[in-house]
Amino acid sequence: MKPIRVIQIGFGSLGIEIFKILRKNKKFKIIGVVDSDKTKIGKDCGILTKKTKSGHRIVRKINEIKSKPDIVIHVTTSKIEQAYNQISEIAKKRVSVISTCEELVYPYRKHKKFAEKFDRLAKKYQIVILGVGVNPGFLMDSMVLMLSSLCNQIDKISVSRIVNLGKRRRALQNKMCVGKTYSEFKKIRNKVGHIGLEESARMITDSLNLKLNFSSTIKPFIAKSTIHSNGIVVKRGRVSGIRQVLVGKTKNFEFLKMKLFMYVGAKEYDLIDIKGIPPVHLKTKGVNGDQSTIGLLTNYIPIVLQLKPGLQTVNKLTIPKFFN
Repeated sequence: MKPIRVIQIGFGSLGIEIFKILRKNKKFKIIGVVDSDKTKIGKDCGILTKKTKSGHRIVRKINEIKSKPDIVIHVTTSKIEQAYNQISEIAKKRVSVISTCEELVYPYRKHKKFAEKFDRLAKKYQIVILGVGVNPGFLMDSMVLMLSSLCNQIDKISVSRIVNLGKRRRALQNKMCVGKTYSEFKKIRNKVGHIGLEESARMITDSLNLKLNFSSTIKPFIAKSTIHSNGIVVKRGRVSGIRQVLVGKTKNFEFLKMKLFMYVGAKEYDLIDIKGIPPVHLKTKGVNGDQSTIGLLTNYIPIVLQLKPGLQTVNKLTIPKFFN
């Protein structure tokens, strides 16, 4: 079988890790890498990953790559509006796109107009557009729905993901305000936190045909003493991470509760608890988000290449398996 030809858009911290995996995997052939960072354009991707030369130099626009790929992997933004502006240019090449944009994983409620625009775009150019990720996209939504298939009655769903930011990339630590004072956190409270928790909740409730009212909170973890974790130091009194809680209720009853706690020094685990008939309780030691996102990206590719044109979401697709 010929290798799948890939163009990669985005060469940040996650993009670099994706490039390393694609380059090692004989099932894929990288034919181009695109990034808007002026400090990276023209440089060899291998040198930027602190390895030997790869022969792939970063270009500014996809139109600079003359060969046509089988798939484009888009790894640049969490925001759906920015993703649309970028993917609309990619679509003109008439090639399908898998994106890590969190708001694209399930946009039908919070970003309905953009969902419709993406679907029209995909059908116009006869391509597939899919947003994937571990969260949103799997651990706090798709896996919940898979486990719900064991039940013939569901009374309540609780989902928790606890992440040790000390083991994560610096960009994520910054996003979760690690090291900031409480005063600094208060000034940017409405601009921080994980993007995608509501998308996960909407995917679950829409798939289960439930109409709930949602509320959410974001609060900081404050270090009670100086924390040392994997080379990261958070001084006493500083922010070590963020706790996000989303609750979905009917008029008088809490049906869905989702907790995402991300802080330096956390004891990691993922938990899904479904109260019903039968009850379902699954707890893991914690899944590495970056590594599993890369796995999902590559394992969804053969599925995407077989789909009909349009915007797709993971809750309506075949469960991916390791692409060997």
